[in-house]
Amino acid sequence: MTDSSSEPQPIGIDMAADLMSAKMDAAKMTHLLRIGTFQLEINPTSDVDVEKFFSETLDKLISAYGERLLEIDVKGLPVQPPSMHG
Repeated sequence: MTDSSSEPQPIGIDMAADLMSAKMDAAKMTHLLRIGTFQLEINPTSDVDVEKFFSETLDKLISAYGERLLEIDVKGLPVQPPSMHG
């Protein structure tokens, strides 16, 4: 007698499960910085300090654009919902 777990699964089930698992893992690691129309998304590694990276990026944007950075009008721009960010 066999149970349902030992029966062969339809072709593609394992591949679909692996794909979903990989997408979920990638989404957990995504960090998003969005200011006006500027958007930066990274998947950090052990070599990346996300807070420091985003702080340095923000400092460079402020140096380049000053107060205008915060005055950007984003009305009417399409909004892309973020996956997952921390």
